Parts: sequence; C-alpha cells; structure tokens
Amino acid sequence: MRAVMAVSPGVLGLGELEVPKPGPFEALVRMDACAICNSTDHKLLTGEFVPGSFPVVLGHEVLGTVVDLGSSVKHFATGDRVFRQRLRDEHVPGAGRSCWGGFAEYGLVVDEWARQDLPYGPDALAHDQQKLILDVEPALATGMVTLMETLDCAAACGAGPGKSVAVVGSGPVGQALALFGRLLGAAPVVAFGRSPAAADRFAAVARVDGYVTGSVFPPEVERIIAGGGFDVVIEAVGSTAALETCIRLAGARGQVRVYGVAPVSAAFPAELMSRPQVNTVGAREGRAQARLAGWVESGDVDLQDWVTHRLPLAGYQTAFDLVAAREAFKAVLIP
Repeated sequence: MRAVMAVSPGVLGLGELEVPKPGPFEALVRMDACAICNSTDHKLLTGEFVPGSFPVVLGHEVLGTVVDLGSSVKHFATGDRVFRQRLRDEHVPGAGRSCWGGFAEYGLVVDEWARQDLPYGPDALAHDQQKLILDVEPALATGMVTLMETLDCAAACGAGPGKSVAVVGSGPVGQALALFGRLLGAAPVVAFGRSPAAADRFAAVARVDGYVTGSVFPPEVERIIAGGGFDVVIEAVGSTAALETCIRLAGARGQVRVYGVAPVSAAFPAELMSRPQVNTVGAREGRAQARLAGWVESGDVDLQDWVTHRLPLAGYQTAFDLVAAREAFKAVLIP
C-alpha cells in the first residue's frame, strides 16, 4: 500500500508499506480521505513535533471504510465509515515511525469498547476511533476531525453563556474555536491574529464580534482588559508571542488555555507556563461528534466552509505546498 511520509526533515515522499493485519480487537480500514493538519503535519514534517527518527508516516484527520474484522470485534462491521485509523511504529520498516499514519491507504481502528467490555458510544468511552454518524462525503468528514477537537476544547475551556472569549490565532483551529465559542453561547467572542486577510472569514464563518490584528487593541478590548480581562483566552498558535498576547488579554482575572503546540526549537517559556492563570487544555473529539452533527444538520455549521481543496494521494506535494503557502485553507488527499 502507498503512504505519504516525511522521509527526512522537510522532505516528503510516497512510500510502499505492507497492509497491516488486524489483531483480535482491531478492524482493517481502507482510507477514503485524509486532510492535512496545517499545524501538526507541518511540524512533524520538519521535526518540530514528536521528534525522532525518519521516515514518519503522517496524517490524523482521516476517514475510512472498514474492510476486515478481528475475531473479537463487536461494534464495527464491514462497510462502516470510521474516523482516525492509524498505523503503529511496527508497521513502518526499519527505524520508521507512525504519527499517526492516516495518510496510508490502509490502517487500523481498535474496538476499545469490546476490549474493555463496555457498551458502544461516547458516553461509555470518548474514544476518537468512532463511526461517522452523518451521511456526508469523506472529504467533508475529514474536516470534522478539527471541528470535533476544537468543539471539545472550547467546551472544556468553559466557553458558554455569561463568558467572554478571546481566541489568539487565525488558522483553521483559531477560526473553529471562535465559531464554537459563539455557538456555545459566549459573548463577546473576539479573535486576534496576524493576518488582516482573515478578517472576512472570521466575520462570515466564525461570526465573531471582532477580529483584531496588531499590538494596538481597540478601545472596547482595552475596556475588557481593564475590567479584569476576557474570561476565557485560548492560545491557538503554538508560539510565545501568541501566549504573551493571551496573558495580556486575560488581564487580572481571566484564564488562559493553551491549545496550540509549540515547536520543539521554540518551546513555551517555563516562566509563562507556570503562571497560575495559564494551563494547557486538550481535546477528546470522540465525545463531540453528536453535538457537532446536530449543528451541521441545523445549518449552524457548514462543512463546505472547512474543506477547500481535494487532490489525489499522488498529489501530496502540491497539497502540502498549497497549505504552506496559505493558498489552501484545508487540503484533502483522496486515494
């Protein structure tokens, strides 16, 4: 099978791997579509995230179809569409690794519910390898991975009625966090970024109350800071400059939640991360699918907004180049 991998730092390639064999609680999944994560896949490619040996099979924003079952699988069936199939390091020859291997034509999902003797569903286990519950094309479903992650993150950060929210970051993650801050009932929701070109998209797609660029804040933002700061401030970049902006926006009483991943060569300063108001926050996208699906069905979230380019798997270099040049908002590879 083919797999898109970083063969050395900064260099992509299309390698050949053996199709993995499912274990007792695993299902073999054929990749239908996998999107490039604008931040994580780039950092993996350049050795700035989860550093280690090369080659590295990339990809985690993936949807596929179950084609074979291990002997003890109970909750997946052939034909099911599922999120987040992956490879293990052992599936990559030599010193190769998998992070997380979604760009391989085949991967594995684990029936964790059967393995732990639990009923299937997010209430029993917020596992990320779940069945897709919407009838949407695979390319659009890949965009749901980022949306589920950021929805769960926004909820975990406390965004909701009676809370003001600031999001620092203008990429797909920042835009999604701002949208979900709004849909969860927070107000005002204000985004902060470096690119003036993102203003129209934040207004149209994320429906924010404001989008601010530069270090000089408008008077209404300064009033919020003077009044104690935004209640929830989310770092969605992975940079020290963005974290410093977050701390400024949080004022005296606000809470900073760090979601961005800093590169290993420019880690967040310990002095900033140790402040009482600063904490990291993760996401469990498996528990967010039903809520997201409801908003998709109601029209509050349009999945077409979150995927802009579809290319064949062999066009991986073009896709990565488009993302790096910011000419593609979200690029999806299809075998």
